[in-house]
Amino acid sequence: MRHGRLATVAVFVALCSFSLFAQPSLSNLFPKDARSMGMGGSSLVFAEGYGALWGNPAGLADKKSLTLVDSSTWMYIKPTPLNIKNMLAVLNREKSHDETASILDELIAENGFGGGECLGFGWTGDGMGLGLTSITDAVVSGSGLSNSALAIQSQVNAVFGMAWPIRFGPFELDVGASVRGYYRMETSSGGWAFSPFAEAVMTGSDIYSLIYPNKVMGGFGLSLDAGATLSLGPLGLGCMVRDIADRFAMKESTIQEIADSYMVPSGGSDYYSVSPVYTAGLSLSLNKDAPLSASFFAEADDPVSLFSHMESALYKLHMGAEVTLLRFLAMRVGYNQGYVSFGAGLKLWFLDVNAAMFTEPVGVGDQTVGRTGIVVQAAIRF
Repeated sequence: MRHGRLATVAVFVALCSFSLFAQPSLSNLFPKDARSMGMGGSSLVFAEGYGALWGNPAGLADKKSLTLVDSSTWMYIKPTPLNIKNMLAVLNREKSHDETASILDELIAENGFGGGECLGFGWTGDGMGLGLTSITDAVVSGSGLSNSALAIQSQVNAVFGMAWPIRFGPFELDVGASVRGYYRMETSSGGWAFSPFAEAVMTGSDIYSLIYPNKVMGGFGLSLDAGATLSLGPLGLGCMVRDIADRFAMKESTIQEIADSYMVPSGGSDYYSVSPVYTAGLSLSLNKDAPLSASFFAEADDPVSLFSHMESALYKLHMGAEVTLLRFLAMRVGYNQGYVSFGAGLKLWFLDVNAAMFTEPVGVGDQTVGRTGIVVQAAIRF
């Protein structure tokens, strides 16, 4: 029976993979987990419990948890004293029109700015998992305020996953898969021109008349995530693939049309796909569940390219380390494809709080640049 289920999953994965070609592709949209971001974007292959619903579903095989709420909030801004001071002054309207424009111009050119939110809950246990989450991410980017664009992505996910533990001698193999139904909406290609919105806010003009003509596209989709981990004592080896999906239809509407009809866009005749992300990783856990423990992770989203381009392999890795004291205080450091990150976490019975400062590589034209941000996460789980 178990092998039959695994074969069914494998066939579904193969069928979905064949249907991805020749479709416009959308970028992946995942929550920014403070623990993972503090470790350079690593540890997703070895996620457990609630995290396995959005990371590697193989982690559903063992750990039981009930997450009543999990909230992550992030901002794209370099948290320097000057930037913080300037942003507070702008929010408190202590800056003139020209000073505010100059601050926004510098923030956009230096790093881009924006933020996002992820809110969800879920249950895992007995090799199964159920969860619901909503993710929104908004970024203003460009060489300056005058040519900046606002890109917004939003997605609501419902997840059902299963995992199977297989023991043979000293080895432990966990295999899992999850099905994720979602509704996705985002700004149309190229985003919205941001400078008119900024000007309206700075001058106190009507911003709604600027928002209504802009277009978004939305539609329903279905994705499969699958993965496996193999452990021997403190050592772990894992792989996973996320966003294996057939094409899905999206419809374009203006904000005015949505406001008039009270309906978000769906259906339509334009088809899109989300490209799968393949990740492989290694882990080392020392003194797990002891008063003082440490974990180390190294992962790559495109593991095959590590061997075909060895000279740039270091810039394709997510690496991180976590040291936990007395099971409630954690310190983290990471390396995210050439950029350093760090974070901390506190766990008190049912309350789990994490924070991180990160820099991630993003594509701007034909260049890759680092975008810095901070993320704070709070959860109630048992």
